[in-house]
Amino acid sequence: MEFRVGQIIAKCPGCGGGRFKIPEHEHSGPRMNYVCADCGKASEYSKLVTQIGREAMRQRKTRLSGERADRVAREQEA
Repeated sequence: MEFRVGQIIAKCPGCGGGRFKIPEHEHSGPRMNYVCADCGKASEYSKLVTQIGREAMRQRKTRLSGERADRVAREQEA
């Protein structure tokens, strides 16, 4: 399974893989662990979701700074 919001996919902190499995005896909840399908490293659900949120904010900040730079350049040309 993948943890995805739009085009942003959570990555394994060990190998950077994007596919996870549910361990057999894991209980549901925000502290639930998922195991990377590639390297086997466990990651908490809440940390994977946080990773997606941080990446979304980073992309938004980059996009907004690019839009601001474009606006300033247009204003300087005028």
